Amino acid sequence: MGKTGNEEPWKVAKLESDRKKTRKKEKLQEILNILRKKKKETQITLTHEKERVILCKEETKTCKLVVGSEYAKMHQFLKEEEQLQLQLLEMEERDNLKKLRDNEIKLTQQMRSLSKMIEQTESACKNSTIESFEDVRGILERSEPLLLQCPEATTTELTLCRITGMRQMLRKFSTDITLDPATANAYLVLSEDLKSVKHGGIRQQLPDNPERFDQSATVLGAQLFTCGRHYWEVEVGNKTEWEVGICKDSVSRKGNLPKPPGDLFSLIGLKIGDDYSLWVSSPLKGQHVREPVHKVGVFLDYESGHIAFYNVANESLIYSFPPASFQEALRPIFSPCLPNEGTNTGPLTICSLNNHV
Repeated sequence: MGKTGNEEPWKVAKLESDRKKTRKKEKLQEILNILRKKKKETQITLTHEKERVILCKEETKTCKLVVGSEYAKMHQFLKEEEQLQLQLLEMEERDNLKKLRDNEIKLTQQMRSLSKMIEQTESACKNSTIESFEDVRGILERSEPLLLQCPEATTTELTLCRITGMRQMLRKFSTDITLDPATANAYLVLSEDLKSVKHGGIRQQLPDNPERFDQSATVLGAQLFTCGRHYWEVEVGNKTEWEVGICKDSVSRKGNLPKPPGDLFSLIGLKIGDDYSLWVSSPLKGQHVREPVHKVGVFLDYESGHIAFYNVANESLIYSFPPASFQEALRPIFSPCLPNEGTNTGPLTICSLNNHV
């Protein structure tokens, strides 16, 4: 039977339905393939992540072992260095004590000889005969070396102990310090950036406000400390006399009397000829050192009441004050001291610590 010009409607509808079903199946199969592919990729990624987690744990464990080992080495090294420094200090102590004992014996012998000579002279002077005067002359001639010998005190010296990693540790607490012009003595000249001060030699026309030091060649830092840890460095160069430190904000600005204990915590450098010494105040006490200090580190831990000075060049502790209890604001203090006939005109300069080492 031949086909008619128009297919039966139900057949056309069936064909169209089959085509739609086929397209849906193909679309679902495509989606299914995509999902399977995504699942496979996710499984691979998950496997990689698990492997990375395992690897990370192993690396962390290895790092812990390495760090622990390094800290153990550092601890052992510091312990050995501590023992070495203590041994050096004990040796210096023995040497200094021996010097003091030897000098004590020497001075005692000198005293005995002088006492004996005095007794002989007094005995001879009781007689006014020519022979007695001749005896006195003989005593004096025999004692001439003793009379010409001047008693001398023994000088003891202290070697500053180097502290490994000191500067890196302290510079974590670096604080930007500037000078306060309102407190500067009229003879002092401050740099424009308020980081340097020197004695100008000429009195400037400045108001005598209550904050200003009127006699002492001193200036305070602008910063006030009531908490925290702070560290700064001061270049003292080749000055023959200088003073840096920390003081109470209420420290006396008028007159030049010694500051009461607890008002001032300062380090003073003094060079006379080839003799160099460092002094702390207050109260004032000093110690001879073998080499001059050119750059001083100042550290303050307000809460623990700790103030210490360091020699920046060789990373050594100069002096640490006994713990104190701070009840008021503290400020940095600086003094370039007097020019000393032109031998001490250099400035004190606050160093920049922006770039940590």
